Amino acid sequence: MKKLLFVFTFVSAIALQAQETKDVTYIRKHAILAVQEMELYRVPASITLAQGLLETAAGQSKLADQANNHFGIKCKGPEEWPLDLPRIYHDDDARGECFRSYKSVEESYRDHSKFLALRPYYKALFNLDPTDYKAWANGLKKSGYATDSKYASKLISIIERYNLNQFDAVPSEEVYAKLYSIYNNQDDYLLANNSNKASKKSDHKNNENVVLASYKPVENKTVVEETKPNNRTIEFETRSKNPKIRKKNHKNNIPYIVAEAGETIATISKMYNKTPSELAGFNEIQMGSKLKDGQIVFFGKKKSKGSDYAYLVKDGDDMYSISQRFGVKISSLYKLNNMEPGDQPKIGQRINLKTKVRS
Repeated sequence: MKKLLFVFTFVSAIALQAQETKDVTYIRKHAILAVQEMELYRVPASITLAQGLLETAAGQSKLADQANNHFGIKCKGPEEWPLDLPRIYHDDDARGECFRSYKSVEESYRDHSKFLALRPYYKALFNLDPTDYKAWANGLKKSGYATDSKYASKLISIIERYNLNQFDAVPSEEVYAKLYSIYNNQDDYLLANNSNKASKKSDHKNNENVVLASYKPVENKTVVEETKPNNRTIEFETRSKNPKIRKKNHKNNIPYIVAEAGETIATISKMYNKTPSELAGFNEIQMGSKLKDGQIVFFGKKKSKGSDYAYLVKDGDDMYSISQRFGVKISSLYKLNNMEPGDQPKIGQRINLKTKVRS
């Protein structure tokens, strides 16, 4: 009996060691992605890594292997995952559920960041201390990310087992140096050296061209930009050299700034200590949308009515540009003008901003 117990214990130890080896391999491979996403979307790297480890069994799951899906994100219907996008069917809470499929692991990590940042029921997470992984883990469970009643405790256990919270305080250019200090792997040492050399030559970039540099003052100038249909660009405006007084008050009583070339929702939210999802919601755009030089970015909800009574549509106007120009919600513009959502105005058309058009 003792011999049998010894054999069982030995086999269990071997299995545990093998799983830990897989976990470490996953961490070493994906820590850089988790930290880069943290810098852009403020999701703690420890949480992202722990979720990836848990959801994919350290990259070994069917979803990870066949669809590059590392976070178990489902299709959620055609309004969120259009029918022309790749998908895979997998048994989960029910048989044959639809899951998102990605071209790369990088796409999966980016979609995970947006999935959390753009949904209102995760909004409370971004008010938490980004270094408080326990609060984030419990918040994810409370917000309905997973049905497993032990989901939060599992994430916390993984984070503490591998000290993943170390990555919550590491900039992306130092990730490989941190990995080398933890695991003493020569590959990480070489990557750390390459990362240091690269960081001296250029700033961190990603495939969405999100600029992480701080605000750089420019000369005062008036931007006159021809507005084209659907480019969601607003004309104008005199810029201040001082970032502290960039924020102005719109005539419809909403605080705003005028975006500069290269700025994004992510960089502006970081500069003004806002959540990306909050700013995207105020401006009725997707968080990954590129901002145009001269585009208005609101810091409060647009109103149901404007301060002006009406506006005559000019060449290049669309409902979004009019909405941003006058600080009126798009849905309100459609209702005030008896238009169907998605319809666009014609040149010379009167768009009511304050009172509903008579039928």
